[in-house]
Amino acid sequence: MHYHQMPFLGLVALAAVSCTGSGEQSNETPVHNVFVTTPEPLGIEGVTTLPATVEEGRNISVGFKTAGQIERIYVKEGATVSKGQLLAVLDSDDYSLGVSALRERYGNLKSETERYAKLHASGNMSDNDYEKAISGLRQLELQLQIEENRLSYCRLTSPASGIVTKVNFENSEMVDAGTPVFELMDNSSLEAIVDLPVRLYTQRAHFAEFLGESTLAPGKVVSLNLLSLTPRADNTQLYRLRLAVPANSGFTPGMNINVSIVSHGDSGSGVSVPLSALFDSDGRKYVWKVNPADSVISKAEVTTTGTGENGCVNVTAGLRSDEIIVRAGVHHLSEGEKVAIISENSESNPGNIL
Repeated sequence: MHYHQMPFLGLVALAAVSCTGSGEQSNETPVHNVFVTTPEPLGIEGVTTLPATVEEGRNISVGFKTAGQIERIYVKEGATVSKGQLLAVLDSDDYSLGVSALRERYGNLKSETERYAKLHASGNMSDNDYEKAISGLRQLELQLQIEENRLSYCRLTSPASGIVTKVNFENSEMVDAGTPVFELMDNSSLEAIVDLPVRLYTQRAHFAEFLGESTLAPGKVVSLNLLSLTPRADNTQLYRLRLAVPANSGFTPGMNINVSIVSHGDSGSGVSVPLSALFDSDGRKYVWKVNPADSVISKAEVTTTGTGENGCVNVTAGLRSDEIIVRAGVHHLSEGEKVAIISENSESNPGNIL
């Protein structure tokens, strides 16, 4: 009977040795495979293309500076006019009569004042009387100038080159001073209107160049100049950017174009990292830095800006462009862990998707 128990005891011993060996192997820390990357300096040029609408620089309401009856209107709606071109005239008969009467009075008074000057020089006229005569002549001269101005106001000329979009009166109608007779679209200063999202607005300090292109003329790129950037967002959280369009651009009001915004970052302002490289701990943001000598990782706190809408976040402090960081899978790692770096061309990562 004792002989039959010996093989059984041997099997138990072997099983015990086998379990002990597997237990020691399970205590070993697994090595995580990771993909790494290096932060991108913000000094590298970037281009963002957005849709824009071409608009006239301004709409001008054109009216007479004085009241009167319209004698003749010289232009129609849709007409293209030049700066200084005559648009309409008022009946100026009354103004002409007033100016003629004042000119006659002024001529008479001027001759009389010249005679007073001779009397004053010979001592036959007091200083007080002579000053009164001179003052009267000056007042009449000013009144004559005012009436001559009113006469000139009967001619309405275009204040700018553009297109007449509306004519509000007809011949023989009465019009008050300042009432708009014409609506003029000034096409000498076209503008491209672009709405910027918050992400781009925060990078406005790096805007270096603006380029416009129309799908109607592919390949023709027009340089645009910054006019203004509204510092307040609208209800859709967009900021209004206005760009000046050159006269020879070929663009017309109402045309839809594409505007490319070229940005030059400041190399000293930080780096850009993938959003997947960041993780939160105790309300702060961190990345895993990899020591290239031994592949050991360490946690580094960073300061970030931006929302990550484009898959990247700007890091303004805590990281340099020459350091190596873990690009993905950051939530499964721990401080001081040794990792295995996977090549970008790994068979398990076709197309470098990870």
